[in-house]
Amino acid sequence: MQNVIKKVAKHFRLDENLIKDAQKILKTKTETEAIETALSEVIYQEKMRKFIERTGGKFYFEGLNEAKSSS
Repeated sequence: MQNVIKKVAKHFRLDENLIKDAQKILKTKTETEAIETALSEVIYQEKMRKFIERTGGKFYFEGLNEAKSSS
């Protein structure tokens, strides 16, 4: 069975510089792809945090925020 991804048109007022920076960092071709990739990354990070909490802190997850501050 094939997964169907529902796409919806939305209108947002976003900081153009943030989008362009995200495109460069994420190496995406389009602004939409950059936003979708960034959202997916945030969701992934949250899932990892919850996994670590469930495992009693046996693992350490260094997300984007932590990695940026150590640069």
